[in-house]
Amino acid sequence: MRPQRRFRRERGGRTSGPPRAGGPPAGSQEAYPLPQDTCALARSREVQCHNYGLRLDRLLPCDAQTWELTRRAKERFTSPVNGRKVLRFTQSDLSHLINAYAVRWKAMLDDYREHGYEVCSFSMHTASRVIVGLGAESVLETSIRLHRIYGFPIIPGSALKGLARSFAELIENKNETDATFAAVFGKSPPDASAGQVIFFDAVPADPERLQLDLDVMNPHYSQYYQGGNIPPADYLNPIPVFFLAIAPDSEFLFAVASRKPRLAQQAQSWLQAGLQEMGVGAKTTVGYGLWKSQQHQTITATSESIEETQADSEREKKPDYPEPIERITPKTERIPAQVLDNSRNPIRVRLLAKGYENEVFECYGVRNLSSFPPGTYIWVKIAEFDKKTQRIRKVSLAALWRP
Repeated sequence: MRPQRRFRRERGGRTSGPPRAGGPPAGSQEAYPLPQDTCALARSREVQCHNYGLRLDRLLPCDAQTWELTRRAKERFTSPVNGRKVLRFTQSDLSHLINAYAVRWKAMLDDYREHGYEVCSFSMHTASRVIVGLGAESVLETSIRLHRIYGFPIIPGSALKGLARSFAELIENKNETDATFAAVFGKSPPDASAGQVIFFDAVPADPERLQLDLDVMNPHYSQYYQGGNIPPADYLNPIPVFFLAIAPDSEFLFAVASRKPRLAQQAQSWLQAGLQEMGVGAKTTVGYGLWKSQQHQTITATSESIEETQADSEREKKPDYPEPIERITPKTERIPAQVLDNSRNPIRVRLLAKGYENEVFECYGVRNLSSFPPGTYIWVKIAEFDKKTQRIRKVSLAALWRP
């Protein structure tokens, strides 16, 4: 028979033994699933913790009775601002930290230049909400990519390289048989070679304009998706799933580098176009992940004047609306359209195509309605085509249109 373990009683009535999970003070309904002394320390310092990564990974309060995560934890400690729940980075210590990190990031680029690299850096603002790392492991079901040490959002260079490659492949029809494509991204076996361009992590440029919004997904048929014999039906209850996303108009710094100027400039071109037209991160097919271009910084004074002149002339040549297309077939991949009404889902659009001038279509696949105000030009794809009448019946969102 296994002997019972005995704990000796120390002075003051304290019993020695393994630490208990920290219970809350009298009257409190929240607790941390930590030993009692560690819990007390965490509770005394939680207000001072501005590292959101640390709070989301290690300091999630639970209900003292059920040990389930509280609503405050599920809503990621957000605060209501103008009808939205947000996280801001304007606290003095945190703002100073982000500014200092941006200075170090730029100093790193200068060091690359001194070692013979051609560095192309530029800044962009989010045109819609951006979520990177949504499916990463987390006790909160959803996640977001935050700097491991400092806790502010970043966009990994690996994600940006993948986006640039996708744009080159899907939009410009490039592949490894193209010499420039292979030099930028490398080649796969059997003729494997490394790419000659470095894609740096994108970092926040201005803490005053950096914000995380609390967003929500509402799966209505979660029991059906989990398997079993329950059919999808309206009597099933939706279960809201919260997640954080980088808010619109947040500014980030981007950079690529190569020892060959031509490759760096081409990589920058593909990356900027991909950010504007395809988007980075999760849920890009429903309008997330898109960016607005800012005039990029250049390497030398001479190239700066040349590139600014070229950019100005290109803007003068490009119209501020897409050109209507003459003929639509079932194989037409993308059709320009203009948003007419975003007050409900699906949004209403007008196709910029001959023969469809006076028709209004419902455009499916849009979740973030605020990113598509009336007047916005977008690309749509055919969702349903009537072969008998040779007419479009339904469309869905493909991407934002950019001049």
